[in-house]
Amino acid sequence: MPPVLGVAGAGLIGGSIALRAAELGWTVGIYEPDAAHRAAALARLAASAAPACFAVGSFAELAARSETLVLAAPLDATLAQLAELEGDPPPGLELVLDVASVKAPVAVAGARVRGFVPTHPIAGSERSGPDAARAGLFAGRAWSYDPAVPEESRERAIRFILAMGAEPVPVASVEHDRLIALTSHLPQVTSVALAALLAPALDADDGALALCGTGIRSMLRLAGSSWSVWAAVLRANAVPVAQEVRRLAAILTGVADALENDAPQELERRFAEAAIVAARLAGNVPVTDAVTSFHTNANRIPDER
Repeated sequence: MPPVLGVAGAGLIGGSIALRAAELGWTVGIYEPDAAHRAAALARLAASAAPACFAVGSFAELAARSETLVLAAPLDATLAQLAELEGDPPPGLELVLDVASVKAPVAVAGARVRGFVPTHPIAGSERSGPDAARAGLFAGRAWSYDPAVPEESRERAIRFILAMGAEPVPVASVEHDRLIALTSHLPQVTSVALAALLAPALDADDGALALCGTGIRSMLRLAGSSWSVWAAVLRANAVPVAQEVRRLAAILTGVADALENDAPQELERRFAEAAIVAARLAGNVPVTDAVTSFHTNANRIPDER
């Protein structure tokens, strides 16, 4: 029999995990309180020729019918689901993992849940919902996991991540949150801030919209993200994100000073540094090397592919 995967939450990430699992021939169960999202996810699974898929009316039923369970709900719901699993987890449930973009509170909440591993696929989008999901979303992407879990659970999580087509990257939960504040949460709030700066100009002058080219449009891509998705995340990781916002503000102030004081050497230095970073992100450095350079004490697990 194929493995039974339960996915609690049929949004972009949960839906993509379900589609990839169906592609692998697994049986997929869905728990999704939003009726429209649930229907859309099941329709996508049916169209993918999944060998078996089903929807349930409660999280408890999904957990009872799953061998592997993915918590793909918003952060607050994920924490509540971990609390529900803490007391008496179903005997057939071997692996539980989450996909939240903040790990420290999840790691604490899941510490007493048998088989739980905090994880985070680095494969988000400004789009949301099951219609945005796709089976190949995780192909070649980093997928972090906290290595501070029992070995059996850790190895199962690594196998699951590899099955999704992603690259497992071990990062302690607290360290993850410090890094993700810079690499993910800061870009989000920066895009929102840039949109706030642009809004009055668009309202005051029709010509401003005509002069918005691909550069500013690409920088505003994240500004379309839903506050309902980000509210709990930014609340949980507020201190590291605020620190990164202030660091960025200091750099921007320095750029403004260089412009006003006719200091091209400072601007040239910034441009040179930026070009190096952009080249690295374009693929000049493997993703695991880039992450490990920030987290030199990562206790990497041997690749068992």
